[in-house]
Amino acid sequence: MSTPSSSPVSAGVTAIITGGSRGLGFEVARGLAAQGYQLALIAKDPHGLDQAREKLIAEFPQSSVKTFAIDFEVTTPTAIESARQKLAEVKSSVTTPTALVIAHAVMSEKMSKTLRTTDAEWRRVIAINLDSTFMVVNELVSPMADARNGRIVIFSACLGRMSGPGNAGGLAPYRISKAGVNALVRNL
Repeated sequence: MSTPSSSPVSAGVTAIITGGSRGLGFEVARGLAAQGYQLALIAKDPHGLDQAREKLIAEFPQSSVKTFAIDFEVTTPTAIESARQKLAEVKSSVTTPTALVIAHAVMSEKMSKTLRTTDAEWRRVIAINLDSTFMVVNELVSPMADARNGRIVIFSACLGRMSGPGNAGGLAPYRISKAGVNALVRNL
């Protein structure tokens, strides 16, 4: 992808991307950097975030890329408090975003059928895919709403529709967490 000669967005426009160190989150970050957005990437792995930042700056030297390592496996009160504090740091470290992209997620174990899923697996997947999505929205969207400006994109999955072929069987925590994400978006 080539660097555009003029940015289609105003200077200083910011996007926050969770899951921004790899996969869909990283590709969204690349696309937004190409449009001139200043980026704030959130992911679990600090090393992966550093690599993503280096790649983005090498490809788009005009970009500003801040990184924040946040573990969204919010299954304990301590983990919840830690994630909230780090999200508050994001909020205070970047200008009010014009785009928030929530692209982080985790797949459940293949054989995690509803009646065969352990409590720990259920809690882990629901915490990362649904609880932390709510947490990110709750912590980062209010300044956008106050400014009456911005877009929110929350990635889900076709398995979250809970309809069509293959809607029974394994991946129960994943499917149910993504159905919850879909409901959260509709409610939002």
